[in-house]
Amino acid sequence: MKVYNSLTFKKEEFKTLEPGKVKMYVCGVTVYGSPHLGHAKSAVAFDLIHRYLKFKGYDVNVAKNYTDIDDKIIKASQENNVDFRTLSEQYIGEYEEIMQLLNVEKDTYNPRATEVMDLIIKFTQELIKKGNAYERNGSVYFSVQSFPKYNTILQRVKDKQKKSEEDDDYVTDQDTAFGEDKLDVRDFALWKKMKEGEPYWDSPWGKGRPGWHIECSVMILNFLGETIDIHGGGQDLKFPHHRNEIAQSESYSGKTFAKYFLHNGYVNVNNEKMSKSLANFFTVADIAKEYDPMVIRWYLISSHYRSSNNYTSDSLEPAKKTYNRLLNTIKKVNDTEFSDTKSKQLDDLIVKIGEAKAKMIEAMDDDFDTPVALAELLTLFREINKALLQDNIKINQEFKDKFFDLIMFSESIFGIFPFLKSKSKPFSDESADEKDKIIKNLINLIIEIRVKLREKKIYDLSDVIRDRLRELGIDIEDKKV
Repeated sequence: MKVYNSLTFKKEEFKTLEPGKVKMYVCGVTVYGSPHLGHAKSAVAFDLIHRYLKFKGYDVNVAKNYTDIDDKIIKASQENNVDFRTLSEQYIGEYEEIMQLLNVEKDTYNPRATEVMDLIIKFTQELIKKGNAYERNGSVYFSVQSFPKYNTILQRVKDKQKKSEEDDDYVTDQDTAFGEDKLDVRDFALWKKMKEGEPYWDSPWGKGRPGWHIECSVMILNFLGETIDIHGGGQDLKFPHHRNEIAQSESYSGKTFAKYFLHNGYVNVNNEKMSKSLANFFTVADIAKEYDPMVIRWYLISSHYRSSNNYTSDSLEPAKKTYNRLLNTIKKVNDTEFSDTKSKQLDDLIVKIGEAKAKMIEAMDDDFDTPVALAELLTLFREINKALLQDNIKINQEFKDKFFDLIMFSESIFGIFPFLKSKSKPFSDESADEKDKIIKNLINLIIEIRVKLREKKIYDLSDVIRDRLRELGIDIEDKKV
């Protein structure tokens, strides 16, 4: 199995620190608003990775945090005249409801920054002791200059064109922009002196609160250890958040922080990243009023986790049609009459089910390539639809068992069929009813009409009918007239 490592800019063979075990940390949400589709993209991406690693036999420990104290939360709590704890609890609750709605499996740990405040203070003290941090007027800063490889983290650097540290372009954020008495403009806050009206904790440097970057480093250290296998998050977190995490964590421990960094793409609106700060976001709760949550999930995993989705008001319509075709095929297989008669077509389909699963695994082994894996699933479903609806074949128990084994496999790694707790639910075990027979007869009638149209060389109308049937999952092969 190979994964794309943002540290090395290439796909690498996945080898864990400890055989059979994975320690994975995913940067979670800052809880000052309702979760939007961009949050769902990251959550579903790493849920997919979590699921597939378990399928491969790994014992996976996942920590995904809640940032429940930072500048944005303080600002939102002051604007709404509510305690920051009340605000963060409200949005943590909303986030967890959305995760359940999207069939995201529970993480091993969901730590909150405010739960590890004593450890954050100890971590900061150790960095000061080691000479990697310094105190100024009640605040503490990490010294970028104390970490020689800082400029090369998560970016390509050509030796001949390498800039000096003084000329290095740096990305600012709430912690880098903080403080006017720093030794270096690139230094970032580990501990921020309290401002009037802000929440605070007591520390050796006075009343204050932690910076954002140090929160993740300490939660990783506390729940997973000094070195982890996978660190995940959105592409927007590479600079400066993940760079700063690496710098402070490796300065603290003297060890490699994470073996692999995996970054998911954005959800864009009009080709611009969806975010609260740009006020161009769509909450998952609002979208779920119009679409089945599994349609939302299908939409998100139908693109590669490293790619971005460009969202518009009708983006989910194709996903809805595709997902409904899948459900119709599952129901059709469940309801189709059984027969003990041998059929080469049925035997071939059974073989194709096995081949499809093998190809799906092959795709997922290649950096979790869901577009290729899902395309294999759709191709198989089209062939099954044709056999059941157009050719009217009868299925046997072997076919049904193989088919539902594939469906349960698909649910285990893609998380798109949460309702299939057993092979018979929520579908009936009864044979095809009169309605099904009418549908088959109508399809046969449509096909006969197409044949007549083609015989009369009315190809435009014939092609329209063919294309509409394909949308329903029914493929027709045209032969020369």
